[in-house]
Amino acid sequence: MALIDKITKATQDVVRGAKDLTDTARQNSLIADEQKQISNLYAQIGKLYHETHEPNSETPLGNLCLAVNASNERIAKYNEEIRKIRGTKRCPSCAADIPIASTFCGICGTKSESTVERTPQSETASKHCTGCGTELGDGLTFCTSCGKKQ
Repeated sequence: MALIDKITKATQDVVRGAKDLTDTARQNSLIADEQKQISNLYAQIGKLYHETHEPNSETPLGNLCLAVNASNERIAKYNEEIRKIRGTKRCPSCAADIPIASTFCGICGTKSESTVERTPQSETASKHCTGCGTELGDGLTFCTSCGKKQ
């Protein structure tokens, strides 16, 4: 066999090997995507079961549902602690975090209970409410004091 024939055959083998590796990688990627889809579906099945069945300690699934409920309660407490640290509260309508002294939600405009006394607003703010003059934070659509849309 001539040298040129050996080089050609070796090149074809390398190309075939690279194609095989690419095809294998593509198939492995498709398998991984399907496995992620299955995991997602299992999670949805579990969530649906949890939402539609009364958790009780008499069944293995009931015990798991009770554990999920306990974890959700702990998460709610942790989130409340974070809001306390940040000085915010949750809007009763849209669930946005808003300043604790706000009378109105700056996102949806819903009136909320104020739990602390308001402090005078700084006069160095870049944006003020066109209705009452209260300093507005960035990204607010509604005034947190009077509820006027900006």
